[in-house]
Amino acid sequence: MDKMMEKIKLNKKQREALKLIKSGVNVFLTGDAGTGKTTVIRKAVEDLEAAGKNVLITATTGIAADNIGMGAMTVHKALRITVKFEKYKEGKGRRSHYLQAADVLIIDEISMCRFDLFTQIVKNIETENNKRKESGYLYKGKKKGPVQLIVVGDFFQMPPVITQEDRAALVELYGNEYDEGEIYEKGYAFFSEAWRKMELHFIKLEKVCRQKDAEFLNMLNEIKYGRNIDKVIDYLQNNQHAESIEGATCLVGTNAEADRINQKHLDALNLETERTFHAIVEGDVNEVDIKNISFAKEHLILNIGAKVMLTANDAHNEYVNGTMGTVVGFRVGKGEDACIQVLTDRGKQIDVYRYVREIERQEIEKYIEKNDSDESITVLRIVRTTVGYFKQFPIRVAWAMSIHKSQGQSFDSLNIDPCCWVSGQFYVAVSRGRSIENIHFLRTIKKNYIQSLSDKELEILEESVE
Repeated sequence: MDKMMEKIKLNKKQREALKLIKSGVNVFLTGDAGTGKTTVIRKAVEDLEAAGKNVLITATTGIAADNIGMGAMTVHKALRITVKFEKYKEGKGRRSHYLQAADVLIIDEISMCRFDLFTQIVKNIETENNKRKESGYLYKGKKKGPVQLIVVGDFFQMPPVITQEDRAALVELYGNEYDEGEIYEKGYAFFSEAWRKMELHFIKLEKVCRQKDAEFLNMLNEIKYGRNIDKVIDYLQNNQHAESIEGATCLVGTNAEADRINQKHLDALNLETERTFHAIVEGDVNEVDIKNISFAKEHLILNIGAKVMLTANDAHNEYVNGTMGTVVGFRVGKGEDACIQVLTDRGKQIDVYRYVREIERQEIEKYIEKNDSDESITVLRIVRTTVGYFKQFPIRVAWAMSIHKSQGQSFDSLNIDPCCWVSGQFYVAVSRGRSIENIHFLRTIKKNYIQSLSDKELEILEESVE
């Protein structure tokens, strides 16, 4: 990570965010995709650890944890949090070895964290902080201050998942505590009293625009905030590409629909050219590790002619994460010598080799040191260790992709099914494109497809941070 960070220069707003994090206050770091939230977090981890801090890195989902890297784990695992509703409601804070060791707790993709989960997270933090307070903020004779909380994410993108069954259980458990119905519809963490308790200091990174068209950018902003919807729809419908764009990726609402479209196209290709590439797995890599790997599948099935997206940055700058192309050949070889030949959409033929992903874990290590009274004590610290390797071609079949999986990507051209039913979903889809002229909508856009934070939700969010 050190070599990677040496090459990165932070802009003014990113430096402000880094300074705020290093000041020790609780922080809510937000910003649109592409503004460098992950870059700031990685640099913060580097600097905090260099200052002797134990940093516990978590995310709300396994895939989000894999995306941030650095051995990040789910917040459930790190804090020993159950998935049962009644435990969230009635349970006291639980102590985990990870939290006992931590000076700083980072939670990525906070928009996906439901209010009841966040409430339990804060209970755990409060329990740990109370233990530290009782000891005079000394841990075995060494100073140990309260846990600092850093939450990262964008509430204008995808909200927490709440099924009908979840909603019924939440209403039953929290009905007397929260009067507003919205909390059970979207369940954002910032609805909770726990969010306000943490007194989060707000900082928003400025957008590095992938869109050069000022009018298109303005319309994206209107979509993001749910304003002037009639004007937005009129603009999108009248300025879009007139017909379905041949060869463009199709963004759809669900993974199942994306899989169906991709399989349909694969089945139409010459089956004699079909190849299956199995990942090479080494070391202490388990099924959970493999399930959460987002850049590639364990078993990759391809045919010549397959539309694909590359999902990693090439060390030799032949391609970057998000490069689109078509499979034109396979070069047979043993293990890591095999390669897949791809003709990019910009006309360059490249050889794609297996990408090596280090599987890291955050673990608790006991070690001996002297306290302020010069006594030998056993203390806990968080260490990141490489436990294995996952080697696979960084390729994803890409005739279609779910809107959720498209987050963080940019496309030169897109076909979009605008039938969206989740807050922020339509905004995520349209903002993947660079210009409206290279986007085509597969059906007429309806008002109810464009959902965002309500004025009341936005007001609650703004009031909940400093």
